[in-house]
Amino acid sequence: MGKLELAKAIIETGSFHWESAPRFTLASGRVSEYYVNCKQILSHPRYRRILAELIAEHLAGWDLQAIGGMEIGAIPIATAVSDYLYAQKGREVRTFVVRKKPKDHGMKHAVEGAFQSGDRVLVVDDVLTTGQATIDAINQARAAGLDVRQVLVIVDRQEDNGRQGVEALGIPLTSLLTLQDLKDLKGKPNP
Repeated sequence: MGKLELAKAIIETGSFHWESAPRFTLASGRVSEYYVNCKQILSHPRYRRILAELIAEHLAGWDLQAIGGMEIGAIPIATAVSDYLYAQKGREVRTFVVRKKPKDHGMKHAVEGAFQSGDRVLVVDDVLTTGQATIDAINQARAAGLDVRQVLVIVDRQEDNGRQGVEALGIPLTSLLTLQDLKDLKGKPNP
């Protein structure tokens, strides 16, 4: 599956909404006429598999030991990619998750999963707008001793300097799609 097929799947699963007037409140508090909810596409096993294949293609040649990111968006992405790499390539890339806030009981960790200090990791996220959740995930992963090498998002909205914020941390960012890709395919907003 290529970029066009992924964009079609996002639209077909109702993961992309485009209205003629702003009505969607984003995490930043800003209201937009566009909303991308990748939890919809990630709820389908066939699309998780296809997404894992696409991401695995991007990972070819990357020396990574773990993949993860901020709850909850990164969990199905990281799990799908890890499972795919193990099943198809025999490559073990472990997973981790960054909590939005550390647990107040037990070990009280902000980052959970199968990782070791110094591991080279990929941070993933579903949608990038301001980049704040991704930046928080990077900072928490670094605080846990992880060496964040790359960031990969499904959709970069190309708004609010999200990419610039992530790359200002010295980390390259790859996006599989942009908001413009989805707009181009859909053609026009809902009335």
